[in-house]
Amino acid sequence: MILKLLLFSIFLIATHVYSYKVAVFSPDLSSSQFIWNKRVCEKLVEAGHDVTMIQLKYMNKTINKPSMNKAIKTYTVLGNMNADIVNIEKEMAPTMFGETSMLSGKTKEMFNMMIDNFVKSCEYFISNKEFMDFMVNEKFDIAFSHMYEYCPIGIIHHAKIPSWIWMSSGALVDHMAYDLGVPLPSSYVPPMMADMGDKMTFYQRIKSFIGHTIYPYMYHTSITDRETELFRRIISPDFPSLRELSKNCSLAMVNSNELYDIPKPTLHKIINIGGLGMSKKDAKPLEGIFKEASENKNVKGMIVFTFGSVANATFMPIEWKQSFMKAFAQFQEYEFFFRYDGNDMEELRPKNVHLLKWLPQADLLQHPKTKMIITHGGYNSLQESILAGIPMLCVPLFGDQPRNSRLAEKHGFGLYLAKSDINQKNIYKSIKTIIDDDSYSKKIKRIQQMILKQPVSSEDLLLKWTEFLAEFKTLENMVPYGTKLGFIQYYQVDVIVFLLTIILSVFLIILFSLKKLVCCITKRYCGCTDKKQKKE
Repeated sequence: MILKLLLFSIFLIATHVYSYKVAVFSPDLSSSQFIWNKRVCEKLVEAGHDVTMIQLKYMNKTINKPSMNKAIKTYTVLGNMNADIVNIEKEMAPTMFGETSMLSGKTKEMFNMMIDNFVKSCEYFISNKEFMDFMVNEKFDIAFSHMYEYCPIGIIHHAKIPSWIWMSSGALVDHMAYDLGVPLPSSYVPPMMADMGDKMTFYQRIKSFIGHTIYPYMYHTSITDRETELFRRIISPDFPSLRELSKNCSLAMVNSNELYDIPKPTLHKIINIGGLGMSKKDAKPLEGIFKEASENKNVKGMIVFTFGSVANATFMPIEWKQSFMKAFAQFQEYEFFFRYDGNDMEELRPKNVHLLKWLPQADLLQHPKTKMIITHGGYNSLQESILAGIPMLCVPLFGDQPRNSRLAEKHGFGLYLAKSDINQKNIYKSIKTIIDDDSYSKKIKRIQQMILKQPVSSEDLLLKWTEFLAEFKTLENMVPYGTKLGFIQYYQVDVIVFLLTIILSVFLIILFSLKKLVCCITKRYCGCTDKKQKKE
């Protein structure tokens, strides 16, 4: 008995010594964002750390949240609760479901609306004395900041949290890469929001170059600089620039994986933890209508259809609704499960289509009877499809979805259906191609096996690097000097101009010398000829 108590005491002491207080800033924007941050928190809690999820509510929106480990503490702070989510979704619909370019007025209007809401919410967050005092008094050892804007970075600095990790819920976003000093060669690494892959045409390389050149300026003037001014007005006049704080970030953790992302240059401080907390063992048995379809011998297969938790499918054009329903009706041996919030498609819906406000997506994808998923190309859906080994038909709507969809196309485990090509014929053709051609299934299963057998797990990377940084506080030796260089120095513009000037000067000198030589030879020859003629 005494021995057991002694061992238990040693365990408690060891746990206490190696336990850190962790704050995870979670943007309350969508179910997928919550799920990602939930997975991070749960892995840290399971390792014995004291974790608090800081839920930042940027708008008055209720999202579906799966149950979370009860050991995780939560603190909710309200942002711009005056933002009308219904109106915002209606305003965003033409951009999401319409064929609009990144430079169109509607697209700019949508992004400005989102940016203004981020900045306004940041003002609410840092004006909340109770919340700011909580962050200071909790004495966190380390914090995780999200990728959308820089307000949490300022809060971390104000609270004097010694260590922090910048976290991206998808692939490494461009503004993080710029500030961290990650090289982004525009010749084969397209901007995050661009609809192109790594193999570009000349015209696409022009767009990529322009995008990478102007995006940092646009992002920082529209968000970062405005939030810096908020901190200087509300917290302290000499508050440091949020961009300068971000450049000194020791580590970044990215919900991606080098086995399926675009191969590109990176830094040692960028840790890929894609697929964190996702396991085939987590799949639950299907229930209700899903179970009936899976056990029905007359059903050849199941197909999942979802546009994710951000895009509201009820706002898509009537032409789309008709095209999808008519195409689905041509596959009577298959059952379609479509995540749809509205009640306006009962007359259009064929018998083999089920409209549901919620889908057990991960469970459905991992069922052997599921043949494919029709998706918007969100990163969460991409990863769940890879884990389940299910091919994809991607219909990207906005943001990074075209880029993610190009990844599925690049690796051969999915098809890309552009918004402009949506009609009954193309939808039918795409579905039939994936069902009939087993190469899509074989290729995604190969990637699946690579992920399952990779040498170091995402969970180990998260825990070991988090604990390593918490122990050493900062990792200045991993911050590249490139973060301190301006545009001209970083891209060697001055060196290129200098060398071109020298080359041009040498060329002109040679040209001038040749001209003089030719003139001399010509003059001498002509002179000799003239003298000879005079003698004659």
